[in-house]
Amino acid sequence: METGCFVLLGNQFIAGGNKFVMKRRKKQTSEKPELFLIQLEPFKYISSLFPAGEEGLYTFDFEKKLYVLKREESKVVITEEE
Repeated sequence: METGCFVLLGNQFIAGGNKFVMKRRKKQTSEKPELFLIQLEPFKYISSLFPAGEEGLYTFDFEKKLYVLKREESKVVITEEE
């Protein structure tokens, strides 16, 4: 997963040449949060987006690494958790 600041258009952003979409689950459970992240073309499920305290802040895991996603009005900032 590429880290950095990316332009957010609706619920989509492009990182590392790949388009990602933040989607809402139809049925939320206690184990799975409402939001999750997918990659388009080729389609790939990335991870659930787990709320991390403040509004718009989420954690997710990808290829055994933990990341933090901060969603703002017109951008997404992704950092790797140490």
